[in-house]
Amino acid sequence: MSRHADWLRRADAAILQYFAHEKPDYVPLAASRLGLELEYAQRRCEKLADEGLIEPVSHEVVYRTTELGEQVLATYTESEGEPQPGHASVEPAPQ
Repeated sequence: MSRHADWLRRADAAILQYFAHEKPDYVPLAASRLGLELEYAQRRCEKLADEGLIEPVSHEVVYRTTELGEQVLATYTESEGEPQPGHASVEPAPQ
């Protein structure tokens, strides 16, 4: 006889193990590192949270680039070159 809930999947166990051994992380990163489809990982994390097996630790917003943002970035790159990581220079105050 099984010692775990009937609904528990192999992916659930992998997710639980991942979050047990890693610092809190985003579901997309966990899914990528575990080789899981993102939507499936999100559904399983919701189930695990509903069951009290994992919990969110923040309400932080995660952003992604829009098509307009990609167009602006492409224009910037064409005129300024590749953006460099690090501190941005201070923009002059509008006059």
